[in-house]
Amino acid sequence: MLQVDRSLIFQIINFIVLVFLLVRFLFKPVLRALDRRSQKIRSELEEIEKTREELRKLKEKYEEEERSIQQRYKEALERANQEALQMKATIIEEAYQEAEKIKREYETRAQKEIERLHKELREEIAEIAIAIAGKILQEHITPQIQERLIDELLDAALNRIESRLSIAHEK
Repeated sequence: MLQVDRSLIFQIINFIVLVFLLVRFLFKPVLRALDRRSQKIRSELEEIEKTREELRKLKEKYEEEERSIQQRYKEALERANQEALQMKATIIEEAYQEAEKIKREYETRAQKEIERLHKELREEIAEIAIAIAGKILQEHITPQIQERLIDELLDAALNRIESRLSIAHEK
């Protein structure tokens, strides 16, 4: 027959009490701490996932803004190029008009100078003709001599006119 010692019963009771105390004061707090820790880790993982999702959305938003900015930059650059071309055409047109204006002014001045020279030459011719007439009258020359002198003087006067006109055109 099996004999049960009293000490064995106390040892069993002690063991049960020890297990109870361990479960009550050690395992449960440890399990609770482990649960809290795993809960904290889960919440941190969820927070990380939320943050990652927000970052992904922000990245998409920034990429969209970047594309928008690049598009606006291209449009602004194209507008600036078109404005530059228009300004270039305007400047060229203004320069052409200014050149035409200066050309007309110089043509007008040259024409006035030619007219002035013509007037001076006519006066000189008249003076020369008067001088010739005076000489002719003083010397009583024949009509053939008078005609020859008049032709020579007129040729000389015409040569002077042509030389002055060529000088005026060179200016």
